[in-house]
Amino acid sequence: MDCYIGATTGTFKGALLKDNTFENLNKVSTLDPKSDEITSMIWNDDQQTEILIARMNRDLQLYDIEQNEQVSILTVTGGTGPIKGLHKLDEKIVTCVESGELQVWNDKSETVSEWKCGPGVAVMRGSDEKPEIVTGGMKNLLKTWNLETGQQVWSAKNVPPDMLGLEIPIMITDARFIPGENTILEATKLHEMRVYDPRAQRRPVKKIVFMENPIMCTSLTNKTNQILAANSIGEMGLFDLRSKVHPMCKFKGQAGSIRSISGHPTMPLAASVGIDRFLRVHDLQTRKMVHKVRQLSKDLFFSIFEFQIYCKARLNRVLLRNELSILNDRKSAAKKEIDEDEAEYGKMTEDGYRSEGDDDDVIEEDDVWDVMEPVAKKKKMSHDDVEIVEEVENQKAKRKRKAVVVPEEEIKEEVESDDDVEEIQKPSPKKTLKSGKKVLLKKKARKV
Repeated sequence: MDCYIGATTGTFKGALLKDNTFENLNKVSTLDPKSDEITSMIWNDDQQTEILIARMNRDLQLYDIEQNEQVSILTVTGGTGPIKGLHKLDEKIVTCVESGELQVWNDKSETVSEWKCGPGVAVMRGSDEKPEIVTGGMKNLLKTWNLETGQQVWSAKNVPPDMLGLEIPIMITDARFIPGENTILEATKLHEMRVYDPRAQRRPVKKIVFMENPIMCTSLTNKTNQILAANSIGEMGLFDLRSKVHPMCKFKGQAGSIRSISGHPTMPLAASVGIDRFLRVHDLQTRKMVHKVRQLSKDLFFSIFEFQIYCKARLNRVLLRNELSILNDRKSAAKKEIDEDEAEYGKMTEDGYRSEGDDDDVIEEDDVWDVMEPVAKKKKMSHDDVEIVEEVENQKAKRKRKAVVVPEEEIKEEVESDDDVEEIQKPSPKKTLKSGKKVLLKKKARKV
């Protein structure tokens, strides 16, 4: 499977992009949407062979991809509300419920440490670079916590009041660490994203406004300074955190609220799900949904379809694997194309491309010298022959200089003689005028 999806009905699904299909990985008939809804999902290991799944009734389950088994490992106690975030640190699991009770569990499902991070938690997310987590929610400012000591490391400060002097409400929907930048990204229901730098100040160093609807989720991409964000009406945009405050582009195709986005860590791909029941995979470079082309024959490609899978239920969470079937197809197709080019290159001859049926017209290497015509050598001219040729050329040049060309419209013939007047025809350009006759010209004849 390429994508793993959690639905509001509690159904856990796996999607195969290569075949554009999905499969239910648990029994739907035994599920209760009020208690089995999937609220959070993360990878349990770096090899992406296990998935931690949190449900509405606060049960934490472990799904083994290789064995295709789903086992309940613990039930979160204390506090109220569903699990709003999961994080895996070495062999420990960190959970946080809506009322703010944050707990750290060991591999034996025992509580190692516990503390409160404030009520109304909407998101809890961990860092892959250091043992810290970030929390935030409704009327709950952004905070970072050290998992080893349980102490608060940093806390944000609310933005200044608006132009009317009214306090800006705290309505955090998502938050995450930006790897390699030591910054934190926050998304709010006020259609605004804020970037914090804990080393500099408590207030945001940059604000990014996205359309006019609440931002529901964000995601990292294959580029460190680019993030994805989606709102409650199906608008998803790509943002550059370095300089631009407006989206680089918007992605089309979604309808309804987008609940989760998962970006590929190395390729420009991102999967998104929402309440419209569709799983969509977008290409961040072409800014369109990923397409697949089937090959009908050697030279004919047809049947293009999009990676848009209808999953029959409202979707909450999605995880995109690093190893995708469509990426393997692209690599194999590129290798096949190279092999075909090398095979065609082997059919090239000195006369151009040779097909398989042109074997009779090809001359073997041994017969080449018999077919070739001998080249006749030019005889060198002696010194006397050279002088004769030069003299002939000089005489021709002199004759050309002496020749006179008389234009037809500039000739007026008048002949003086004692006898009858004889008509004189126009002389040829190659002949000169006879000396025995007198010709009167209005203008001088031009020399050639």
